[in-house]
Amino acid sequence: MIGLLYGSILAFVSSFLFGGSHGTNIPLLLSSAPLGVFALIGKLVGEPYLGYGHNAMLLGTPLVWGALGSLVALSGDGKMLRIARSLALLHYASGLALVATIGPEHPERLLGVDVVLWASAYLAGQVVLWSSMGADSESRRAITGAMAGVSYGSILAFLSIFAAGGGHGTGIPLWLSSAPLSAFGLVAWPIGEAALVFGAPLVWAALGGLVALSSRGTSLRLTQALVLLHYASGLALVAMTGTGPTGLAGEVPEFFLVWAPVYLVGQVALWWRTSRRNQLRPTV
Repeated sequence: MIGLLYGSILAFVSSFLFGGSHGTNIPLLLSSAPLGVFALIGKLVGEPYLGYGHNAMLLGTPLVWGALGSLVALSGDGKMLRIARSLALLHYASGLALVATIGPEHPERLLGVDVVLWASAYLAGQVVLWSSMGADSESRRAITGAMAGVSYGSILAFLSIFAAGGGHGTGIPLWLSSAPLSAFGLVAWPIGEAALVFGAPLVWAALGGLVALSSRGTSLRLTQALVLLHYASGLALVAMTGTGPTGLAGEVPEFFLVWAPVYLVGQVALWWRTSRRNQLRPTV
């Protein structure tokens, strides 16, 4: 499930960056490798098969990472672990080969903030992937929780950027998603902008790892206190900046209406998980 979520995020961001052949294709080729071979075949044959190849990459990216996630979850110290490592290396090699063979489209767009966000999410996933292989059960649980947090935070960050609309929308999602790190948004660029954009994956990675490891004692109370700090600091920042839900046009941005339920669903899942931890009884 973590792999499917991670792959879905990569597919979503890569599709936006690709922009129907008007953007850069590198994130899509790397995220979906080795399925980029369908795009290579489509390029050799021509339309409409080129479009079919791109669709296969988009739809197949969650499946690639779902399969790798399943292998890592089942791997021990034997054959399954070696297969998982081999397939991960195959993913890297085929991705680089496809980029070199097909060629990067509009490479100048690789310097955009959106590409940096994709690269951060992709690299974080690879760190988690290799850290999970061979880790003990407790470490693997912490890594899984942190990965779920990174995925959730990346979704919030991406939706928040669109809700802000380059200053024409609302900044509420940016302030709330990455609180309390969004407090750095009060200082000058580039520190402030980096905190608002990349703070959410970091905040939720930390909280996800804590929730995964928390029990009924002090660790659970600490986790709950940090979550409440997140809420309090986020609301305080919104109040301090005087940010409203409407943009310059006086209307609520559509992406704010998408961000809000995603944020709330994550909070419900978090408190549901902590409440179950609180109900657990130690066994002898």
